[in-house]
Amino acid sequence: MENLAISFFERIKEQVTLRTIKYCILMAGFLCVCVPSLYGVENLNVTGKVVDSSGEPLIGVSIKVENKNMGTTTDINGNFTLADIPKNTVLVLTYIGMETQKVTVTQNRLNIVMRENSVQLEEVVAIGYGTVKKEELTSAVTKVGEESFNAGVTTSPINLLNGKVPGLSIRNTSGNDPNASPEIHLRGIGSIRAGSAPLIIVDGTYSTMSELQAINANDIKSFNVLKDGSSAAIYGTRGSNGVIIVETKNASKGKASIEYTSYYYTERPVRKLEMMSADEYMGYLKDKGHSTINNDYGFSTDWTDQLIRNNFSYYQGVSFSTGTENSSIRGSVGYRDSESMVINTGNKQLTGRVNFKQYFFDKKLTIEGTLNGANTQSDYTDYGAFMQAIVYHPTAPVYNQEGKFFEYAGVGPYNPVALLSQVDNRGERYTYSGNLSANLKVLPCLSVYAMMSANNDTYEGSKYISRDSRYSVLGGFEGQADMNTYFYKKRTFEAYANYSFSTDVHNLTALAGYSFNREDRTWHNASNSGFLTDIPGANNIGNGTYLEDGLASMGRGQDESKLIAFFGRINYSYKGKYLFNASVRREGSTRFGENHKWGWFPAVSAGWRILEENFFSDATPLSNLKLRVGFGITGNQDIPLYASIAKYNDLGYAYYNGKWDKVYGPVSNPNPDLKWEKNAEYNAGVDFGIWNDRLTASVDYYYRKTTDLLDWYDAQMPSNIYSTIFTNVGTLTNQGIEFAIGYDVIRNKELKWHLDGGFSYNENKLVSLANSSYRANHITYNPLSSPANGQTTYILEEGKPIGTYYGLKYRGFNSAGKWVFEDRDEDGAYSDKDYTYLGNGLPKWYFNLASTLTWKDFDFSFQLRGAAGFKVLNTKRIYYENSVSLPFNLLKSALGRPLNDAATFSDYYLEKGNYLKLDNITVGYTFDLSQLKYVSNARIYATATNLLTITGYTGVDPEVGTGLTPGFDDSGYYPRSTTLMLGLNIKF
Repeated sequence: MENLAISFFERIKEQVTLRTIKYCILMAGFLCVCVPSLYGVENLNVTGKVVDSSGEPLIGVSIKVENKNMGTTTDINGNFTLADIPKNTVLVLTYIGMETQKVTVTQNRLNIVMRENSVQLEEVVAIGYGTVKKEELTSAVTKVGEESFNAGVTTSPINLLNGKVPGLSIRNTSGNDPNASPEIHLRGIGSIRAGSAPLIIVDGTYSTMSELQAINANDIKSFNVLKDGSSAAIYGTRGSNGVIIVETKNASKGKASIEYTSYYYTERPVRKLEMMSADEYMGYLKDKGHSTINNDYGFSTDWTDQLIRNNFSYYQGVSFSTGTENSSIRGSVGYRDSESMVINTGNKQLTGRVNFKQYFFDKKLTIEGTLNGANTQSDYTDYGAFMQAIVYHPTAPVYNQEGKFFEYAGVGPYNPVALLSQVDNRGERYTYSGNLSANLKVLPCLSVYAMMSANNDTYEGSKYISRDSRYSVLGGFEGQADMNTYFYKKRTFEAYANYSFSTDVHNLTALAGYSFNREDRTWHNASNSGFLTDIPGANNIGNGTYLEDGLASMGRGQDESKLIAFFGRINYSYKGKYLFNASVRREGSTRFGENHKWGWFPAVSAGWRILEENFFSDATPLSNLKLRVGFGITGNQDIPLYASIAKYNDLGYAYYNGKWDKVYGPVSNPNPDLKWEKNAEYNAGVDFGIWNDRLTASVDYYYRKTTDLLDWYDAQMPSNIYSTIFTNVGTLTNQGIEFAIGYDVIRNKELKWHLDGGFSYNENKLVSLANSSYRANHITYNPLSSPANGQTTYILEEGKPIGTYYGLKYRGFNSAGKWVFEDRDEDGAYSDKDYTYLGNGLPKWYFNLASTLTWKDFDFSFQLRGAAGFKVLNTKRIYYENSVSLPFNLLKSALGRPLNDAATFSDYYLEKGNYLKLDNITVGYTFDLSQLKYVSNARIYATATNLLTITGYTGVDPEVGTGLTPGFDDSGYYPRSTTLMLGLNIKF
């Protein structure tokens, strides 16, 4: 047949003459011109331009004539040309990341704007035991990627989140101490006695704060914060304070790459207390009738400055990654040397991490694993040194004439420089963790997953106080050595099955699993004194004479806890616009009483993607609109171990049968009914975006009720051994609003400007402190120390929020400089009957604003963060603004004040704590080095952190601790500092 066809065409070819060919060409041209005119069809030469929603030209857009094999692509400027196209022809435009678009040709010039493909670009959010597309999320979950992390030095990775998540409070209450951990709360204070920090999950493994701090911040890819009960209930007794899921970086398919990171930084204190100078102090002594004879040592010493040094710190890190179709691996090594600005204080950390993934059997089986290790060496400071620096005599020298540290001859404060120089307090921590998981796709709709993880944490600490120290001399200790070790190990096994079913209308996923977790802790400690020499410090602990005299001490402890759980979840969506989620966890914990080992933790949530409804026209500026509602029950098991049983301990010695015998006995009342605190939380929210998500926002309202609050209550005797018992009684509520917004102000190719902002508002109230068996009208707290120790400062009372100040109301001073307070009962004397509510130390409002601006290869970013609606108790003024504290040094603010009375707490010392902070500023430049063979780019940058605080508070920093005594500005402190950093990143 084929040969016959060839022969046929060859014959025709031989018979066709040149004249015939010319005739055919003329006729074809005539038909092309005349026939369309006869039938009203017009051909056009079409030119046009294709851009994205921000007006940037799109290069390489495929433009084809529908149902025909003809088309073109856009050039570097987004322009295209199509010649001789019939009018009303349909063009089909396709481009990666954009929706496929059809355009009808009606004119010669077309300007086309392509819309982003929301499915392809949809963000995936990590939730408990899985992930979900953000568009299908029905709970209050916030994801923060590395592009939004805080800039600057990070000794604790959790600080990358500070100010980024509405409702999440991260407070560095120990200033810039590199050895301290921040204080974290999510949606207010949720407990009185149990823990209030969120649960931390790293790559699917339960982690402690110390384990998180053992991870290099440069290895973290994202944080996913599960804020409401419907999202956290899958974690049962550990989800009541929210959950933070940390994802670390993995390699992707592609050629091998190496990244080098280096930065150097220094820090200086930003604010310190203004104490009296030497001249002011001596003059004040004289004015107050104190003798100045033998009180002037002839120097002028700023003792806080004596504790500060010029410092230089740095970080060096290298990471590598490589991946193929079936395997990938990423590894990193980092070293940070943090030389604190405080003398004899610092932190060094070496970290290493490996993440790997391997596919088998056409990707039906996936094996993943992580290994992480860290060694951290710490030189600790004594916060008391700063309190001593505040009060120490400003005319005293640091050293005496013999070159030794100057000290008072009698009772008095310690030389603060000596305190930090004569005490060697250090520790070393080794943290190792690893997990291995397997995911097997049994059927196209069914997969099974199993994971094992192991975490080991070993800490060795030592403290040695020299023989010459004031502490040793006054106490007659001749040096003191303390050593302690801590061993912690955790083992976790989890397995679950995933089922999925999908049609054009229905989408269903289901999960069912099992979890087992065991934690073991062992610790040792020893203390000895009486050394002949300070060499070699605490390592000489066995040679102290107290051991021979039977005065040395030592101890050992051990405990364990276990959790077992069964859990399940169902996700369902109808037509992609009606969303439903339900989960349940059945969990048992060894921490609780015999009668309450197990509990149920259900949750349900739903969502409605309103924009998918037909009644919305394509002309709406909205690109996203979704309503969310959810409810979940979580628990809090973060209480002391063995609190439900009778614990026996050493009670000393008893004389029996002619000799002294060691006595052991119960130290607390058992409570077989002890159970977890229970949170029931409702959440309603809306997510929306406009102008193709150029502006996005979310609003959430939540109401959380905590019942079965744990605390110590009076117990009936003699049925109980002791007068108090740890039990579940109270009720607490938190409710509030959270708002987050993001806006691409400019979206040009060379200039981009993005803003992120938000705020949160929270109301806290203690509903009840009583039940049918136990009752307490109120609980008072008195955290003040001398000279105001023992005075009631806070009250925990039904109907009032946690952190309520309670005391006398200031009315002035009399002519003798004595206090005048409000006499509420008009009895002519001041007593607790005159106490009243004086405000609250918990901020009601938190807010933030972050800006990122890039122009060509330059980038500039900053973050503002603040809080409002609270008061701070300025304890420095109570202690050091009163002449009764003489002969200690005082604040400058004491000059000219009439006060000459006992240190007394009242609202006189409460100040508005509202503040606005400029957290960080970064300026950077990226060099495009792709023309080089082995280097792709390099970025240099400069970052400054904690540059500015705007506040009316007169103390050091209004951002102080929360907990049960929020707003309490403690007298011992580590200075806040401004950090200046220069950094370099090179990608190979």
